[in-house]
Amino acid sequence: MALLDKVKRRLGISYSDPEKNKEINDMIDEARQFFKGAGWDIETTPNQSAAAGAVILYCKMAQSTDPAQLIHHPVMVAFIVQGRAADGA
Repeated sequence: MALLDKVKRRLGISYSDPEKNKEINDMIDEARQFFKGAGWDIETTPNQSAAAGAVILYCKMAQSTDPAQLIHHPVMVAFIVQGRAADGA
């Protein structure tokens, strides 16, 4: 299942709309940049299941969390630490 489909399902979106898909893909790209900027490249991690979970959570939180708080959120920090440790970073 593609990451877009996984995120849509977890966000409760069961329909397909090009504009909504673009919005979600933009959030996915933001998540990728967020994690990469924190030192965890989710594109190359061997643990794609954890990476997908982190992206899904990022997207869910981005809907209702102030971006400044999202950066320092303990759950996001925990995902980064665990991802980097698993990748040997």
